[in-house]
Amino acid sequence: MNRLAPRVGILGGTFDPVHRAHVALAHLFVERLALDRLLVMPAGSPWQKDGVVASPRARAHMLRLAFTGAPAEIEIDERELHRSGPTYSVDTLGQLRAELGEQAVLVLLMGSDQLVHLQTWHRWRELFDLANLAIAGRPGF
Repeated sequence: MNRLAPRVGILGGTFDPVHRAHVALAHLFVERLALDRLLVMPAGSPWQKDGVVASPRARAHMLRLAFTGAPAEIEIDERELHRSGPTYSVDTLGQLRAELGEQAVLVLLMGSDQLVHLQTWHRWRELFDLANLAIAGRPGF
């Protein structure tokens, strides 16, 4: 692996609400995976989640507050909030791949609770063509 290539992590989710575990996980991924950037990305229209309470704007605001004072490597990326219709990880990763180029190392970060349902994700097999996956264990999964 070429270490000169940027290492970019993507931590997506509904973040309704964001909590300490999200923040701790973000910091842990940056450290353990030696990421140059971590994009914390609130889902615009999460197609697999019903009952999202907070508006997209409120969720983005909560993330900005939660990550105040975070290292420069951690960025709140609102691109999915500006997309109409359902937001799919595969589309976002394709967009990032086009922006950052083939040399970039993209790492999709998720909890083990999501991994067990990965086969239900939209065009899930294509995720492996676009990014590596890094999984955080969660109790019960």
